Amino acid sequence: MTQTSPESDLPSADHEPQRVILRTSLRRRPSLSAAFAALLFWWWSLTPSLLPRSWLAQGIVSALAAASGYMFGAAIGWLLRRLRAWAEWWTEERRLRAWQTLTGVGALAAVVGLVLWLAWQNSHRDLVNLEGIPVWHVIPMLVATVLLFAVLLLCGRLVGWLAMRIERFTGRFIPTWAAATVTALVILALWFAMTTRLGDAFVDWARERFGATDRSTEAGIVMPTLPTVSGSPDSLAPWDTLGFQGRTFVATAPTVAELREFTGAGAEVKDPIRVYAGLQSAATLEERAELIVAELERTGGFERKVLAIVTVTGTGWVDPDAAVAIEYMYGGDTAMVGMQYSYLPSWISFLVDGDVATEASAATNIAIRDALLEMPEEDRPRLVLFAQSLGSLGAEKAVVQDDVDASLDILTTLPDGVLLSGPTYGNPIWRQLVDAREASSPVWRPVYDAGRTVRVGNAPDDPPQVETSWTAPRVAYLHHPSDPVSYWNPSLLWSPPEWASDPIGSGVSPDTQWFPVVTFWQVVADLVVGFGTDPGFGHNYAAEFVQGWAAVAAPDGWTSADTDRLRDFLTPLQ
Repeated sequence: MTQTSPESDLPSADHEPQRVILRTSLRRRPSLSAAFAALLFWWWSLTPSLLPRSWLAQGIVSALAAASGYMFGAAIGWLLRRLRAWAEWWTEERRLRAWQTLTGVGALAAVVGLVLWLAWQNSHRDLVNLEGIPVWHVIPMLVATVLLFAVLLLCGRLVGWLAMRIERFTGRFIPTWAAATVTALVILALWFAMTTRLGDAFVDWARERFGATDRSTEAGIVMPTLPTVSGSPDSLAPWDTLGFQGRTFVATAPTVAELREFTGAGAEVKDPIRVYAGLQSAATLEERAELIVAELERTGGFERKVLAIVTVTGTGWVDPDAAVAIEYMYGGDTAMVGMQYSYLPSWISFLVDGDVATEASAATNIAIRDALLEMPEEDRPRLVLFAQSLGSLGAEKAVVQDDVDASLDILTTLPDGVLLSGPTYGNPIWRQLVDAREASSPVWRPVYDAGRTVRVGNAPDDPPQVETSWTAPRVAYLHHPSDPVSYWNPSLLWSPPEWASDPIGSGVSPDTQWFPVVTFWQVVADLVVGFGTDPGFGHNYAAEFVQGWAAVAAPDGWTSADTDRLRDFLTPLQ
């Protein structure tokens, strides 16, 4: 029997059982720098951003911020421990004193931070017409923060343990620096493979989940019988091909009786024309565009006073408030068209469908343009363009040029008016407008060329002002200073955004500040809640479409009093 020395039974770096090493790695005390940075980032996460946060949203943001700070602090501590001068100065006595100080300061900071969080959130909620949150919401917020932070810390330490094992193994065969390089590459490769696999699984799930929704029909929606809409018995686009949002769009057009409630019994009204092509209505974008033109010819859409081209959002949604606003304004003497290019929510469609929104916008615009150019100019309807959110991104990318002047020239070549709401940060013409704005105008209300062609409205009581200096064709943007869709981008990690500086826009807390990394997570949370805010804030533009249409495409003789009357009439319906 082979004899072993007593020392060989003692745990060591090479012989200690792996479960002991793993347990030690998971239980080890955090470095002082990691704990300090986690506390600092957590404190920053409590500050307000674009929109108020619930206790759950705050818990998630705080955990992500604290984990980011912990990672940053741990990296700083790792570097310091490799400096000989630091190791000599950082004695056990100094380390203990520093921990005692951090513990006391951290406890005080936690109490003060939670009190301030409540004050900040309730003050912010007052700005956007939301009820305040009670004091007891602090408890579930803290629980959510601690639990998620613990999970993130556990995952990080498991990755660290794996990296240590890989480096130790490869270090037996290659130099230390090479082993560290190989370890980093292996971890990155594993991360890439895992995220790719998870991403593919998520996309498959999303396509199955939302594909099933697209094949269904909203409760209460039935096949229309009027020949003026797609999906009717007379339509060239069958009902079952229009998709979930398309069926809702064509089946909810206001009736003549409903229109007369606003216009009055003596006014002439018509059934609005709504034309739509779903993903199943034709095989390609071009064929769907041709189908839309054929539907317009069938329904008499080219003979209406106004023809509105809509670039829809990812699911194929047409904002009903935008649609009815112009239909009531013209007494139904309108035709509105939309083409579905996806059934996925906009943010998923943006990631996986590429430029299909742009291609759909271009195909629709070209097909209708060609049809209009064949008509005598005096017989053409008034052409307007509308797009919202991802739809506005697609509409802009279809016509963007090298600079804002050239882009606006192309955008307004044929339309008599353009209304865009909730532009995304990636909208190329919006970015050109913001970058070229007059120095005195804020990023949330850019003024370019004294508003000669394009203007921006920020709130229901602050629409784009119609003046004689605003020449036709006009372009109007509806943009809320509190809309995160217009601001979210990766540069928030390292660069302060202009919207967080004076002057602060309406609906945004005056206590808003930028902090590296933390503001990025805050705006991610703002994106999630931005679609569910009250009209006038976040990504909800329901209350502004009447003013928007009045600014760019008002009927002859339309007055500001008419705008107010229609807005008041439609508000209960929103």
